[in-house]
Order: sequence, then structure tokens, then C-alpha cells
Amino acid sequence: MIRVFIVDDQPLIRLGLRWILGAHSDIDVVGEAGDPHEAVLRMTQSRADVALCGFNRPDGEGLNLVQGLLQRDPKLRILIVSAVGDGPLPRRLLAAGALGYVSKSRDGAVVVRALREVAAGRRFIDDSLGGRLLFESSPFDRLSPRELEVARMLLEGRRNREIAAALRVSESTVRTLRARALGKLDVRGEGALVRLAFDHGLLGRDAKC
Repeated sequence: MIRVFIVDDQPLIRLGLRWILGAHSDIDVVGEAGDPHEAVLRMTQSRADVALCGFNRPDGEGLNLVQGLLQRDPKLRILIVSAVGDGPLPRRLLAAGALGYVSKSRDGAVVVRALREVAAGRRFIDDSLGGRLLFESSPFDRLSPRELEVARMLLEGRRNREIAAALRVSESTVRTLRARALGKLDVRGEGALVRLAFDHGLLGRDAKC
């Protein structure tokens, strides 16, 4: 069973998504929220496997939500369903840790297929967006989900011990993941990682480092 939490600022969209997902026996909608702040507060209690997040505006709201949700639960999978199909936002949300991106213009079958792929830990990019997103690819796309989690925590200033506790792995595993992530990104140390994250939208310009 895939446990899904829906985030969208439009009540009718949330209702429509509930109706679409409710028709499938392997999907259970365990909660919903109308804004990012509410979503972050309620998500932990829901024990969701996937957050299905809808966005309508090309601002920083989506980036903050993705980062906030993954900070609370690094194992959470995030699928974006958005009316924004161009510009830097899709690439930045994927770089921040979202595993999937679907246009709101697509039918329910595509959303369900994307949800199942993301729940299984696989990336899903809408066919209508794929060419542009690949063209605007980020070096963070090279990282595995676990390597991206470690990179994100390094950007938050966490030490190996803190990362190991959050991910429930050994410090030696964290050191291995850190080395792999920095190697794939072709950077040396956290300072270079921060600069790369700024350049590719993983950090907001007002972030402290």
C-alpha cells in the first residue's frame, strides 16, 4: 500500500486528486494540506510514503516545501504536480530532492503512474517536460537518493555524526556516501558544494552558510 499526502492550495484540486487516487486499491490518501507550512507540520503524523505536491506559481514556495519535508523525513518521496512547465523551477525542485515532476495538464493515469514510480524510488519526469528538464539538467541529478540526502544535510551544516543519526546508518557509511557525492559533483569540500548548490538552485540566495 502506498500512503500519500496531498499538498495543494486549491481545494478542488485536492478533491480531484483524492478521487483519482481513491480508485486504486494500492493507494491510500492519508492526509492533505493547503499550504507548505501546514504540510510540514502534519506530514510526520501522517506516516506518508509519498508527498504529492501541487504548485501554481513560479516562486520559491515549492523549493522551501521540498527542503522542509525532506529535512523532517529524509526517506519521504516527493512527486510534484505543477502548472509551471518551464523556467528554472522544475529543475530546482528536482535538484532539491523531488523524485518526480508531472504537468497539471496531464490526465489522472499519468499522475498514478508517476506516483507508483516515485514510491518505488525511481525518478519520473513527464514526457512533455523531459526534453527541457534534461537540457537544463543539474549535476545533482548524478546523485543517488541517499547521496543527495547526505549532500543536503552537509549543506545544512550537519556533521557526520548528526547525519548518521538522522539516516540511521554508521558514520563510516556517511563518509562513504559523502565521498561518492562530492566525487560525482566534482567538488572538494563543503565550501565548493555550497557554491555549486547556489548555482543550481539547491540553496536559496538568502540561505546562511
